Amino acid sequence: MDTKTENALPKIGYLYHYPRLDHPTDNFRLDIFISSVPTEQHFDVQRVHSFVKTPEGTIEQLTIAHPWMYKKAACVCAGVVIMEDRNKEKKEAFTFGGELKIETQGAQTICTLTSSAPILDISDATPMQRFFVDELKILFAERRAMYPDHRTYEMQLSKADPLKLYLASLKSLIQKFEKFPHKNSASRQFLAFLYAEKLRLHGAHVFIEVAPTLDDIFQNKN
Repeated sequence: MDTKTENALPKIGYLYHYPRLDHPTDNFRLDIFISSVPTEQHFDVQRVHSFVKTPEGTIEQLTIAHPWMYKKAACVCAGVVIMEDRNKEKKEAFTFGGELKIETQGAQTICTLTSSAPILDISDATPMQRFFVDELKILFAERRAMYPDHRTYEMQLSKADPLKLYLASLKSLIQKFEKFPHKNSASRQFLAFLYAEKLRLHGAHVFIEVAPTLDDIFQNKN
């Protein structure tokens, strides 16, 4: 590898950007740098897998590799984004949906996912954050099970606003764990985690009390 090519390689494999608390309208962002040549200096992303909205309004999996010569933008749906290296090692993120821009620049392809809702780092998460993601997956699985036709569920999910979906999910989990008649240490700690996020949102003048519910978002089940 010549020096010019080496210098063109990314210094990082992926990077999360978080908006400031006093700027709640800023987007969350995940930058992913894909290269066919590993640098051995970080997690070298070779492929990215995500679920995206189709022109028909359903959902399909999109796998991106370098060089990328296809569509340059996609609407990512709520779910897990998987970053994979050449050794099949994976790093994962959870998104409530967002806009994906794809651009190939010389030795790398850059994927930029932006969202009005948090993009959660699963791979480097704390146990409580992992528990949160697991509960989110359960929420969406329960919603999917309500639809005899999964295509209808996918169409509802694909058009859901990311921030509204996040707020509705947070509201649903708080209600779920508040109703537990006998709370153990783990459930109490998780409720405290949820309350802390609710308080953080209140500090940014975002109130889950006036947000839609999951029933509002997934309103058609037949």
